[in-house]
Amino acid sequence: MRAFTPAAQGLACAMEDWERELLAGLAMQVSSVLDAGAPRGTGPHQAGAGRPGESGRDREILEALDFQAPQWPQGGEGAGEASGGAAADPLERAPEELRPLLRVLLPEASQDPATARETASLTREPLRGEKQGRLEAMAAELARPSGPAGAVLVPRGQEGRWLGAINDIRLVLAQRLSIQTAQDAERVHRVALEEEGAGEGRADGGPGPGGVDDVDDPAHAQWLRGTALVYDLLTWWQESLVAAVLGASGPA
Repeated sequence: MRAFTPAAQGLACAMEDWERELLAGLAMQVSSVLDAGAPRGTGPHQAGAGRPGESGRDREILEALDFQAPQWPQGGEGAGEASGGAAADPLERAPEELRPLLRVLLPEASQDPATARETASLTREPLRGEKQGRLEAMAAELARPSGPAGAVLVPRGQEGRWLGAINDIRLVLAQRLSIQTAQDAERVHRVALEEEGAGEGRADGGPGPGGVDDVDDPAHAQWLRGTALVYDLLTWWQESLVAAVLGASGPA
């Protein structure tokens, strides 16, 4: 993955095939979490198949990230507009296991609980649709790049939508990594950099102060390190896009 650079029609970023596939898959998985109907996630990548250009270690780590979002309720109580009823709060009609992710993707519009509940269907539904649209647009470009020499292209005028889509994926990963403070983010960054660190995992599943190698479950330790790597990658990618936007909008 290279930094974003100015191109004729916007900003371009050269990426490996496996990087594009990974990020497109994550974008569609987050979109499926937001989906009020049937999820449109891409599903887990076939284990052991390998993505073009990735190393064996890349494959081992990245396979741990693949997941399939659970199915949403179809019809019946809580299905909202899909069953002909009034628009419902997406959180209320979502499976319980998805609600923590939806709370970070679709925050309440008011700190007052009563007001937030009354306005949820008016504020969360449009926001959900907007977020889904930009995630799917980004995934489509990642799947079939339209930039020069096969680079991923952020069209001029779409930079804000791309930044929002990248941030939504980061929000989901941050929730799964239990990132709540700057100190948590720094611990995750250390986990992403380490090969064989030392330390203890937290009770909530997040990385401990020193690393992940004392986590009892090897599969969870692998997932933790892989997710931390992708969170770091997305953070760098977002910062690269911000820098390119500021550079492109500055004086020539």
